[in-house]
Amino acid sequence: MSRLARARLCHVLAAWFLLVAAALPAAAQEAVFPNDGTVGLVPPSGMSEIPGVPGFEDRVAHAAILIMEVPGTALEDVSKSFTPEALETKGVTVENKRDVTLKSGAKGVLMSGYQTMGAAALKKWIMLVGDGKQGAMVTVQFPEDSAARYSDDAVEAALMSVTFRPPPTQEELLSRLPFTIKDMEGYRVVRVFGTNAALLTKGDAASGDLSRQPFFIVSIAPGEVREDDRESLAKRAISSVPGVKELKIERGGTLRIGGQPGYELIANAVEMRTGTPVKVAQWVRFGRSGYVRMVGVAPAEGFDTSFNEMRGLRDGIELR
Repeated sequence: MSRLARARLCHVLAAWFLLVAAALPAAAQEAVFPNDGTVGLVPPSGMSEIPGVPGFEDRVAHAAILIMEVPGTALEDVSKSFTPEALETKGVTVENKRDVTLKSGAKGVLMSGYQTMGAAALKKWIMLVGDGKQGAMVTVQFPEDSAARYSDDAVEAALMSVTFRPPPTQEELLSRLPFTIKDMEGYRVVRVFGTNAALLTKGDAASGDLSRQPFFIVSIAPGEVREDDRESLAKRAISSVPGVKELKIERGGTLRIGGQPGYELIANAVEMRTGTPVKVAQWVRFGRSGYVRMVGVAPAEGFDTSFNEMRGLRDGIELR
């Protein structure tokens, strides 16, 4: 084949390729689920995931999309706190509000406007949407100077791409962690934080009412702790247990946990939201390159039963 013939053939093939490509449907972008959550969306071009946070950001443009997962059954109650009138008291002016239906069939409301922060003004979108089982509140905001980079159409396209996926199973949640739990003692995983901590509860994990049911937190921290610093570290740590107040240490001391040195503390406290008397048990197990902290909180009434179950959890935790 002559050089001219080869050139003509290449030209024809290129033209044919372009013709076929134009006839094919554009590849759909897939939703991204930040922080391994159950709510995802297709972020606008220029935004990337925020490490450890359910959202996206463009640091240069000071733009962000934040996602808060909401149980589908609680979405209506949450919506009552995000009316235009309620938002006005927080400096958010709603200029547009409309009902929306996503491709999945999930329904909700989308509000847009701006928020004043001192002398600055931020463009703002708030969408509350759910399908009855799962729900989400998605907020978008950036300075007005970045509006040319993120048009209203681009923002709303991202919001309308919101999609839900089933929550991970307990096995999937536990597989992300650097430790295993041999016996769950009737507890279940509520949430995994990053790659080093888990919150467990015994009871209705979806209710969120931890004043009536025990919960247990396991976390791992790096760094060797000297023997003479272990008691002070344990006492500082128990003072930061979330959700309780008026904490007073009842007793404590050293013990062996899983063949390693540990420190136990038992304290009395009050559940912050309801004022219910609770007791707190904390164990810290020290290793050569880090330590495992285990915290259990349960109603003071019937604590002895909860304490025995928590010790079972404690003794069944092993590093991978």
